[in-house]
Amino acid sequence: MVGVAVDYFVRYSISVAIVAMVANPHTPTNATHDQEICPAAVNASGGGGVDPHAEGEYDWSEEMTGVILGMFFWGYFITKAAGGRIAELVGARRTMAASLGASGLLSLLCPTAAGIHPLALAGLRLAMGLVQGPAFPALYSLLSRWSAPEELATMVAVAFSGMLLGNMVALGGSGLVVEWFGWRWVFWVGGLLALAWTPLWLALVRESPEEHPWITPEEKRLLAANLDVKPRRRVPWSRVLRCWTFLAAVVAEFSGSWVAALLTTEAPTFLTNQIGLSLQSSGYVCLVGTAVSYVFAIFYGKLSDFLIRRDCLTKVNVRRLLYTVGFVLICSSLMGIVLAKCDVVAVSVFVVVAMAGTSTNMVTYQLAPMDLAPNYAGTLSGLIGIGNIGSFAAPLVTSKLLVDLENGWSAAFLLGGAIYFLLGILYIFVVRADIEPWNYYDEIDE
Repeated sequence: MVGVAVDYFVRYSISVAIVAMVANPHTPTNATHDQEICPAAVNASGGGGVDPHAEGEYDWSEEMTGVILGMFFWGYFITKAAGGRIAELVGARRTMAASLGASGLLSLLCPTAAGIHPLALAGLRLAMGLVQGPAFPALYSLLSRWSAPEELATMVAVAFSGMLLGNMVALGGSGLVVEWFGWRWVFWVGGLLALAWTPLWLALVRESPEEHPWITPEEKRLLAANLDVKPRRRVPWSRVLRCWTFLAAVVAEFSGSWVAALLTTEAPTFLTNQIGLSLQSSGYVCLVGTAVSYVFAIFYGKLSDFLIRRDCLTKVNVRRLLYTVGFVLICSSLMGIVLAKCDVVAVSVFVVVAMAGTSTNMVTYQLAPMDLAPNYAGTLSGLIGIGNIGSFAAPLVTSKLLVDLENGWSAAFLLGGAIYFLLGILYIFVVRADIEPWNYYDEIDE
């Protein structure tokens, strides 16, 4: 959990730091085209938002800042798909350590690169994305061997809730660091945290329970069911690509990352430029939403394991139930944002509720690698990451809608809800949670 939190802090803190770095206004989307803009937003900023860049030292264009912010994700996308396989062959423990350790070093170099040229910073961010891509698939590979079957959802939810903790620190803490010490310290703090975490990880973590020198007999008994979970040298690619549940998980990742990008990347601009909240207030709404998501992620994990352990529902029906809960919360909240129009309180509540709904992703389709084939959990989690293309597509499509349509924001939220609804129905119908025969591909006598 701490490692994931540090990963996300290093990844996203630049979105706060760049506000203090750049002198010219950087507004990701243009709300002035929207004829339904609320009176409060018009009165507050003339429809164009507030310029937060009065004292930035770099005169970079909007396009250049967009390139800098986006380059990380191109690198991340390139290596994530292969990262799971790398972790299974090299070792998840070493892969995770190398990923965050290298990220820490690159973060320390970001202020120097910014002083040289904006493209130098963009290149550094690309490299950071490349080295961070294998981290999460490696963690899946590790958790498949260290999670007791009756605690799988809780273990995954706790570990990956670090994403939300990292976001909270990046959103709230980075602003304070900029205010007290300057923007350079945002990168230096992230780098130092990553470098401090790496030796602790190497000291405390082993690839499997049987390799750990401190494991107790009780823990060995608890994890005995995982003794057969071992990375395989050969991957049954044809069987993987014919597995409907796996393909549905990729599609669900696409819709989930689309909605997540809409709620995290675009929501602050929407709340400020469209609804009329101050920059500080819109930040608080997103911070509360992230905190609520963190609490619900742990709750969903505990609830999932409880229902399975008590035989209240089969595993696959628990996956369906919790996905449906998030499905209803997200789709109804996105519709509510549109219907609430300029009601500041109602819109803010709907944003928070929608963010809470996204936490169900951690205990539903994101568990597919361990449900279907724990021996290939790293490989499958990396391939499911192909669906992350939704996080690139959502901001691009939203920007296009804001320029072309009079009610661009309404169209953006309705489109996000429609995508999640249609692809969610597909996932609910085809999901399975039994281990596939090809999980033991190396033992199959061809």
